Amino acid sequence: MNLPSVELLLVLGVIGFYLQDSAMLLHYDEIVVVQRGRGWAASVGSAAQTGGRYLYLPNPLRPDAAVFRSSWLRGDAPAAGEHWPGLAHFVAALRGFRIHCLLLSCLLFLALPLLLWRFPHPLAMLALAAGIYATTLLIGLRLWRYRDVLELSGRQALSLAFELLCCPPHAVNVVRRLCARRGLRGDAVEAARRLLAPPQRRPLADQVGERLAMAMDFHGDGAPLLAARQRWERLR
Repeated sequence: MNLPSVELLLVLGVIGFYLQDSAMLLHYDEIVVVQRGRGWAASVGSAAQTGGRYLYLPNPLRPDAAVFRSSWLRGDAPAAGEHWPGLAHFVAALRGFRIHCLLLSCLLFLALPLLLWRFPHPLAMLALAAGIYATTLLIGLRLWRYRDVLELSGRQALSLAFELLCCPPHAVNVVRRLCARRGLRGDAVEAARRLLAPPQRRPLADQVGERLAMAMDFHGDGAPLLAARQRWERLR
């Protein structure tokens, strides 16, 4: 039996690092809201559980799209409310990474396999590596320059930039990583009301209703679950 070539393993490793870093394992009380053009879409993840959680894999061809996860069991505490103009400002700042993310994904997932397959010359590979790390460095510089808008301290910006330089496939996911760091400060019901169009809310409420029914079967009709069900029913 022929073993996979080193080149194939390298390409598969790069893709694997990217997909592993993209994937989310959602709790039963979580949804994700994803930017789609000028609007938003939502998902509760996979139908089947993986280790007690629900897998959600963002579109691998759109690493520049903002994606946030949010729980619907946080309750109505005012302190947990989202500042929506601030969120819009944050998402607008993320658009500046679009060219970097798409360019880096092309270098890693298109140029690298093509060079390894057709022209694995050391100088060509060196030029590709220089392009990959130069693009990753530009991402790091943008993190530093816009750290206040991205709600990062100087130390956090430097730490994240260094981490991405150490693993460029993770740098493709810089937008998703920034979204994960910030998160949504409101609960999922409020996020759905604010971000989703009315026709999108009912299917989401139905999917969450199934998760709620399962949770009530397992945990009983606790007050937080009953309150969450009432809030989702008002959203339909």
